[in-house]
Amino acid sequence: MTRRNRVKKRRMRKRAARETARSQAGTGSMSGAADSALPEAADVSVRRLPFELSEEADSGARPGQVGTSPSAAPVELPTPAEQPRIEPPGAVSEDVLGRAARDASEQGNLERARQIYAELLRIDPDNVTARNNLALVLDRMGAHDEALELLARCLEIDPTNVQVLVNRGATLASQGWFGQAELDLRAALQHDPANAEAHFNLGLVVVRRGLWAEAVPPLRRAIELDNSFAAAYFYLGAALNHIDDLEGSLQAYQRATELQPTNAEAFYGLGIILDRLNRPDEAAQMYRRSRELAGR
Repeated sequence: MTRRNRVKKRRMRKRAARETARSQAGTGSMSGAADSALPEAADVSVRRLPFELSEEADSGARPGQVGTSPSAAPVELPTPAEQPRIEPPGAVSEDVLGRAARDASEQGNLERARQIYAELLRIDPDNVTARNNLALVLDRMGAHDEALELLARCLEIDPTNVQVLVNRGATLASQGWFGQAELDLRAALQHDPANAEAHFNLGLVVVRRGLWAEAVPPLRRAIELDNSFAAAYFYLGAALNHIDDLEGSLQAYQRATELQPTNAEAFYGLGIILDRLNRPDEAAQMYRRSRELAGR
């Protein structure tokens, strides 16, 4: 994986983190401050990690296989590498259109990205890259059903595409269809056991079912595969808190704050654990830092 792709994944992970639903990190055994809801400003609790596809993904191993987990959040499928061809005068190549669509998506111009991906699909209806990336754009625009239809079509064309399986699993989970989401994520792991995002999203599905102990192994595995995965550390901290592994939770939350020092939720979770460890002064500092970061 190129440095450029790693940087892109890092940017996307941060973007996804800002969009996600928050997870309740505390238990009922703490002081009043610790029992309150998590701060409004979520920075690390990630709903999912969408994969955008780009030019380099089809040049070697299948997108999403070993080595694709980011070193530092969500990634679109790259435009497949193609044999050089002569374009008619005035024509815009699919590669150029694909880059323009991804740029528009990264800049938040979702309608423009949607239009360009739709044009790419008009040119080639079986373009899995464009179809996957259009699904991610539509999902961000709130058109979840349309996004799922596009991802289903991607898998009809390429049933073993790991990145698409992870994307659909994450999207299904975001809509509360946890059983179907788990099937997709486990299928992704059958094809690519070392895919950090698939392990993370599987852990997140289990977390959202309230099965905290069962969430620990996939979250730990995601971290083993990518030790800069801040969201995985955050949710691991929450899961370990719920099963009363306070020292483990403390270490996970501390690592989450190191990786994302502006994450209000991670500091809040750290405060909860320090409270439970009877370290009230340190806990108060973490709560204060969380409020500062949340703008309160």
